[in-house]
Amino acid sequence: MREQYFNKFIIFLIILLIGFAVFLQISTEHSTEKLKNEEVLKAEQYVHHIVKLMQLRTHNKLEETLNKNPQLQTRLNEALQAFLTKQYQYIFVLKKDDKGQYRFLLDGAKDAEEYHSLFMPQSTLFDEVYESGKMQIIQQEDEVKNLWLSLVYPIVVNHKTEALLVLDFAKTYGEKLSHFNSPLMFVIRMMQVFLLLSIVLLLFLAYRYFKAREALIKDKLTSTYSKYYLSELFNRDEVSNYYVILIDIDEFKNINKKYGEVFGDKVIILFSKVMLKALSSASKVVRTGGTEFLVLIPKNEGKIETLAHTLFATMQKQKYYYNNEEIYLSISMSAMSTPSNATSIQNIQRVLDEKLLEVKSKGKNALGIIDAKSLEDIDYSNIDYIKEALEKERLLCLYQPIYHTKSKEIVKYEALVRLIDEKNPDKLIAPFYFMDVIKGTSQYIKMSKLVFNHVFSTLQKYPEIKLSLNVDLDDLENEEMMEMIRINLEKHKKIANRLTFEILEEHEIKDYNKVQEIFKQLKAYGSEIALDDFGSGYASYGYLIRLDIDILKIDGTLIKELEENPLRAKEVLQSIKELADKFGYEVVAEFVSDENIYEMVKHLGITYSQGYYLGEPRPINEYIS
Repeated sequence: MREQYFNKFIIFLIILLIGFAVFLQISTEHSTEKLKNEEVLKAEQYVHHIVKLMQLRTHNKLEETLNKNPQLQTRLNEALQAFLTKQYQYIFVLKKDDKGQYRFLLDGAKDAEEYHSLFMPQSTLFDEVYESGKMQIIQQEDEVKNLWLSLVYPIVVNHKTEALLVLDFAKTYGEKLSHFNSPLMFVIRMMQVFLLLSIVLLLFLAYRYFKAREALIKDKLTSTYSKYYLSELFNRDEVSNYYVILIDIDEFKNINKKYGEVFGDKVIILFSKVMLKALSSASKVVRTGGTEFLVLIPKNEGKIETLAHTLFATMQKQKYYYNNEEIYLSISMSAMSTPSNATSIQNIQRVLDEKLLEVKSKGKNALGIIDAKSLEDIDYSNIDYIKEALEKERLLCLYQPIYHTKSKEIVKYEALVRLIDEKNPDKLIAPFYFMDVIKGTSQYIKMSKLVFNHVFSTLQKYPEIKLSLNVDLDDLENEEMMEMIRINLEKHKKIANRLTFEILEEHEIKDYNKVQEIFKQLKAYGSEIALDDFGSGYASYGYLIRLDIDILKIDGTLIKELEENPLRAKEVLQSIKELADKFGYEVVAEFVSDENIYEMVKHLGITYSQGYYLGEPRPINEYIS
């Protein structure tokens, strides 16, 4: 789960828990209130039956009957007393006299008030009940001891209130009802406290995360973003929504050397400020190196040519001062409009880097805008594009002939891999675009398997030919690759002796014994070993001494020197030829590009030649037919 989604999930979960806790609290409070209301309703029904009983005993002439019959008064007081329970503190009947004062008619208390004694109500609701003839619940104030609330019920005869029956609820009972759900309320409050602390902790962690993130994605020296911001930005946005510009200050080390690093830092800070000011707020500036910045501009802000030239002009004319000395910076820029199918900012950066290097090699202090043709090549470096091509087996092997120099007869063919363009099947994509991208990945293994299948299929189809195949020495040291090669050689034992492995070496060999053992395994099946690009890079004379090889392929850069520096080149090539003869190696001259070079190679006595002058890479059937 992505970090942004995980954070949203945590926040959603906490909000959900808070909502649940609030819901529980409201539900519990509602449940408590409902319980109280049910008790009041029971009391109302209770009082209603008591009133009916008194009206029955007094024939609806309560005061008159009680005046005439003191004994009935006593019995009714005792009856009211019998109705009292733990819930109810008092029960009594009041009559309003001609002066508007309330007098006791009946009292169910053990220490009952005397008949017609005065009662002073503390609520005007008594009068309201008397006037309206409708029952009221009176919430007692704290000053009335031991009481929670009072139910005032009118005794109505012929639509006229004759008296009031008052039932007082005990305060202890009210507290009991209020605390009925208190254990649950305690749990809820603890939950709320926990959630509150969790929110505080989350906010603290969010603050710490924000500060840590800011430190990570913000460049410490300038107010621009750091390169880590790129992955974050393009996790939520598309690369194709932006124009991309790469800008670098030329020879900035001279500024540091002449004026000091402190002034150099000030220049970089001012440089970035000027750049930010020249761009819109929607643009992004990322410091990718010491004096290198990547600028991302939304495509809706105009054309890339106009925007790039404007920015270049702004940065170029900016002055910097050191002790009243005016300083101008030389800057190099490359710019491009990202294609609609671009998915990786790394591929875009690679193309911009190459263009920037081209600008610098031509004199620096210039702007290079990448054209549409260069943009097409980005696809070929896209890992997803390459993966799809390999899955659909859009792969082809072309074969370039290797000739016997004197007779001009083809003795062998070198297999060269190409990918087939998806949109234009006639267009073939050279390894230059995709090989470095997939090196060391499962896609490289997949490609190698397809190439081996092509090569052995060609050897089976044409039993009279020999083929050579490029293999990186790193591949032979890779267990998975070596196992795949062994399986293919074992499977095609009878034709393995017509296959030559051309060894490419990008790194200096550290363990010659291990390499020699690998060569022995390949030669055990009858295959030959050719050392490719001899004379360049790491390939040296030490290889001839310490490795058992069969063929020496002279690097094309040495062959090209036959035209540029023919005398020296011939001496070097002659020495290689003589040494190879002593060791018994066959020699192949690569990059024989024209007749003049061919004649010089022929004159040097180099046995085999390969190059565009003699034959271009083509499908094998075009040469066999």
